[in-house]
Formats: sequence, structure tokens, C-alpha cells
Amino acid sequence: MGRVIRLLTLGLCLMGTSPAAAELLLGGTAGLVIPGDQDMTFKQYPPGGGPATSSFEQRDVDESLGPMAGASVTAWGGSGLLQYLGLQGEALYWYMQSKGAPAPGAPRVTAEQHRLGFLLNVLARVPVYPSPGRFPSEQGGDAFLYGGAGAGPAYTRVSGGAKDWNVAYQLLAGISVGMTPNIRLRVESRYLLAHDADTTPADGPGLKVDVSGTPTSFRTSRHQDTRFIPILVGLDWRF
Repeated sequence: MGRVIRLLTLGLCLMGTSPAAAELLLGGTAGLVIPGDQDMTFKQYPPGGGPATSSFEQRDVDESLGPMAGASVTAWGGSGLLQYLGLQGEALYWYMQSKGAPAPGAPRVTAEQHRLGFLLNVLARVPVYPSPGRFPSEQGGDAFLYGGAGAGPAYTRVSGGAKDWNVAYQLLAGISVGMTPNIRLRVESRYLLAHDADTTPADGPGLKVDVSGTPTSFRTSRHQDTRFIPILVGLDWRF
């Protein structure tokens, strides 16, 4: 984990100090997360250990919207084709709840999910105002569309349950508008995939509840299918 953060920081510093890096931005982001469909699997383990004595699944459980907040450092290239390309490192925190319905042998369970991710994004942008496809000579008042993809380590914690590090992936797209020569406003949306989580550790007796996403063709593994759709607004300070 520490090595990933050091490499990310080094890459951004190198890009930011390169002669081709005309823009370096420090940003803050906040908004809401819309969770994708999630399932709960209930498993009852005996006091003496051994395999589960009972198991059943609830599909498409109730879910809440949740907050997301983060900070980012973005470096855009400064000449030729590099103007259209960028590298971004960001830290994101988001939270939501999933609730299973009461059922024989199981109470109504509320799983509070906390996640913290450190992602490296590769970006591309296209100016749309004042001259489509061309960057203005002066900053402020201009606008560009951007998109990209990213991945990085993510920490997942579920109330009363397991804590683990895994990998998160995302696609993102948005628009950035210059408010002043130094301040830019961003509005963006994302498609974010994170790892499943359990509400109790696997070892020991009692009721274990697995929280997972529903299968999707975009997942990289069977447990990498917990989906989120963040809708975000951000401000960037241009150095």
C-alpha cells in the first residue's frame, strides 16, 4: 500500500515539474453515491466449528444513497498532443447502507459500508468553449469535456465485520469550466467497481452475512462486482 502511494506521488511530481506540464491543479470533490444492486447471503455456523448449518440469500436488498468526498492532484500536459492528456491521483471516501429484510432465522440486518480508495486516473480532454478543439490563450471562462479510467487500492470496512484492502476500478467523465484564471469548477459522474464485503469475520460461530454486488460483465473477479455511480461537484485550484 505504501509503495503504491509513493509511486503515485512520484509520478505526479515528475509530470508536474516536466517542461511539458503547463497545468497543475489541486482539487476537492464532494457529492452523492448511487449504489448498484446488492445481495445478502446469510450463513449460520455452529458453536463447535465446521461448515454452515443453514444458508439463504436475499437479492436486491434495500440500499441508501451515500456521501462521497475526496481530494485530487491533476497534471495536464502543456504542448502539442500532451495538452489533451493528463494524470490524476486522488483519495476518495464514500459511505452507504444496505438493509436485508427480516426472515426466519435472521433479523433485519443493516450493513454500514465505509470505503477509502487511492486511485490513479489517466485522463483525456477536449476543449468545447470558446473554440471547440482549441485551447484558449488566456485562462478563465473556458470549458472542456474530459474522461478517463483509473484503478488503485481501496480499504473496505463494514459495521461489525471484516476490514480488508482490495482493488477498485472506475470510469469517469465530466466537464470543467474556468471560473477565474486560477479556479475551475467540475461536474462529473463515474462508474466505480469495488470489492465485496462481509459483515462478520468468516471464523467463529454465529450468523455470517456476506454483502455482494450482482454479477456484471465488467467485473475482474467474482468478488469485484459491488457497483457505485457517484455524481460529484468539485473545485480545482490551478497553480
